[in-house]
Amino acid sequence: MIRRCKLGVLVPSSNITMEYELYKMAPDGVSIHFSRIPQTEDTEEQLAAMIDYVPQAAELLAHARVDAIAFGCTSGSFIKGVGYDKQIIESIQQNTGIPATTTTTAVLEALDLMGLKKISVGAPYTDPIMQKLKKLLEENGFKITKIKGLGLLKGEGDLPIDETYKLVREIDTPESDGIFISCTDFKTVEILELLEEDLGKPVVSSNQATMWKLLRLSGLKTKIRGFGALLREF
Repeated sequence: MIRRCKLGVLVPSSNITMEYELYKMAPDGVSIHFSRIPQTEDTEEQLAAMIDYVPQAAELLAHARVDAIAFGCTSGSFIKGVGYDKQIIESIQQNTGIPATTTTTAVLEALDLMGLKKISVGAPYTDPIMQKLKKLLEENGFKITKIKGLGLLKGEGDLPIDETYKLVREIDTPESDGIFISCTDFKTVEILELLEEDLGKPVVSSNQATMWKLLRLSGLKTKIRGFGALLREF
């Protein structure tokens, strides 16, 4: 098999969803390699502490000569507000010399590129984290038509995908241009096409956006079917 590119991801140590979903979306010839960062609960303290582990974890990925690196935690890359994702990217690039992104960066770019200005937002987070997510999106120019979190500090990866589907149906509003499902440990990719068919609008998820951005950073612009409009059309 031809090796088209190698992608690197820094993933929270408790995350059991992101690796599976990224590999499920990966085109032929694309390999994905992971470093894990300590994080067991979605508390503000643990999320903020993740950046301390970024240099070493990113350096280990650089040993595999990956073409691009993503910090694969949504809340961990917006916990300190607008611009915090750029700090994480700078840390990765300074320590590796490899193009980098974060899940938050990828999501913001994807929503903007798709022209989704009025969005409904769902996530497994507690209220304090949901408020930070709402503020981040609003400060980046998005209007939130409805937002809901499930109140979980941990264990979101164990939720059945039916819970994701029910949450998205609940947050959808007639005036929203699209849906954003946040959290890389929240199952999404297997129902993105179904949700878009049922709702008649684009659905962006953290893992889907991360894959999209990593491929673009690595120089691949291949279109991928089966995982929503973002990967299929943009």
